[in-house]
Amino acid sequence: MKFLFLVVCAIAALHTRYNGHAAQLRRVWMQDHCHHGICTGIDIGRNDYVILSQMPIAKQLMLTFLNSSIAKIPHLMFDTFPDLQVLRMENCSVEVFEKPQFEGASNLMSLFLGHNLLRDIPKNIFLGADNLHTLHLNHNQIRTLHNASFHALKELQEMSLADNQLAQLPLGVFAPLRKLLDLNLSGNRLSAFPRGIFDRNLNLTRINLSRNRFVAFESELFKLQPRLKLLDLSGNELQDLTLNFAVLESAICNNCDIRKLTVYGYVHDLELRNNSLRELPHIPHAANVSGLDLAHNPLGTLQGNPLRRFTGLQRLNLSSIGMHDLPEDVFKKQAQLKQLDISANSLYNLKFPLFNDLKSLQYFYFQQNNWNCDFLQLLMNSFVKKRDISFMEDTTEPELVDDYVDGVACWYESNKASKKCSGEGLSEAALELAIVRNDIKSFTEIVEKKFIKVYRMLDELKARL
Repeated sequence: MKFLFLVVCAIAALHTRYNGHAAQLRRVWMQDHCHHGICTGIDIGRNDYVILSQMPIAKQLMLTFLNSSIAKIPHLMFDTFPDLQVLRMENCSVEVFEKPQFEGASNLMSLFLGHNLLRDIPKNIFLGADNLHTLHLNHNQIRTLHNASFHALKELQEMSLADNQLAQLPLGVFAPLRKLLDLNLSGNRLSAFPRGIFDRNLNLTRINLSRNRFVAFESELFKLQPRLKLLDLSGNELQDLTLNFAVLESAICNNCDIRKLTVYGYVHDLELRNNSLRELPHIPHAANVSGLDLAHNPLGTLQGNPLRRFTGLQRLNLSSIGMHDLPEDVFKKQAQLKQLDISANSLYNLKFPLFNDLKSLQYFYFQQNNWNCDFLQLLMNSFVKKRDISFMEDTTEPELVDDYVDGVACWYESNKASKKCSGEGLSEAALELAIVRNDIKSFTEIVEKKFIKVYRMLDELKARL
C-alpha cells in the first residue's frame, strides 16, 4: 500500500509541476461503491488523482459503472482490479484518455465506453490492452482518429464507432486489426474511404456504414474480404448502386433513394425498404436470393412476371408498393416461399390460381387493403384457414369499415360494374350476394333513422304532457 501511495503522490507532484497549480489527491474506496460488480455514485473529475483501494481486489472479472460521473479512467484501475475482463463505463461523462491509460490491462477482453464525451483517440493509447476482443466507442463526439489510434489491439474482433462525428479516416487506422470481424461505422459523416483502407482486415465479416453521407459505393474496397457476410448501407444518399461480391449473405440498403440496383455475385438476403425503385433489381444470380424486401417502393402492379428468376425465394415483402392487382402467374416460380407480405396496398380481390404454387406458405400478411368482404371470406376459408397459414389482423377504426373477416377489414360494394378484378377469384353468385347484403344494409340504415325520428317525436310529446 505504501508503494501504491508513493506512486500516486509522484504522479500528482509531476502533474503539479507541469501545470503550475496544486493537484487534488483523492481517495475513492471502491469497496464502498461496488457490490457484485456494480459500482454506483462515483464522482471522478478530470484533474483528480485517485487511490481506488488499499490493496488490489482479486477475482473481480466484470465491473459496470452506473449513475457515476467519471471524466477519465483512473490510471490505477487495472492495478486495483488485476483480473478484470469486462469494463463497462457507459454514460459516465468520460472526456479523455491519458497515458498510460491501460497499463496492466492484459486480462481485459471487453471495453464498453459508449455514450460518453470522448473527442479523440490518441496514438498508442491502448498499449497494455493486448488481449482486448471487444471495443465499443459508440455515441461519443469523436472527430479524429490517427493511424496508430488502435495500435496493440491485435486480438480485437468487434469494434463500434457508431454515432460519432467522423468525416474522414486515415489510411492505416484499421491496419493493426488483423482479426477484426465486426466493424460498425454507422451514424457518422463519412462520404468516402481511402483506397486500401481495409486491405489488412482479411477476416472482416460484418460492416455497418449506415447513416453516413455516401453518394457512391465501391465494392472494390472489400475485394480482399472473402468472408464478408453483412453489408449495411442504409440511410445514405445512394441512387444508382452496384454491388459486386462473390458471396454476401445479407445486403441492407433501406432508406437510400435507390432508383437502380445491380447485384453481381451471390446475395442471399436483400433489404431495399423505402427507396425509389420502379422495377426489380437486376440480379443475374437471382435464383440464390432467399429473402427480398421491397416494401415502400413505387413498383406498382408487377407486370411481366418479374419474379420468374427468383426461384429460391423464402421471404418476400411487397408491402406498400402501390399495387392494385396481382397478375395470375406472378408467383408461379415461388414454390419455396414461406412468408409473403402484400399488406398496405390497394387490392380489392385476386384471382385464386395465383395461390396454387404457394405450397410452402406459412405466413401471409394481407391486411390494410381494400378487400371486398365476400372475396375475403372465400380467401380465408379456401386458402388461409385451410392450410393453417398465419396472418395479421387490421387496426382500422370500426367506423371506417363495413365489416371484418377474422379481424381483417373489408367493404361491401353495391355497384356491380365496379367489380373490375373479379375474374375467377369472385363468383357471380358471390357478387350478387354482396349487392344484396349492401342493399339490406342501406335499407336497415334508413329504418334506423326513421325509428330515431319516431323516438324523438315521442320524447317531445312526453315532455309536453
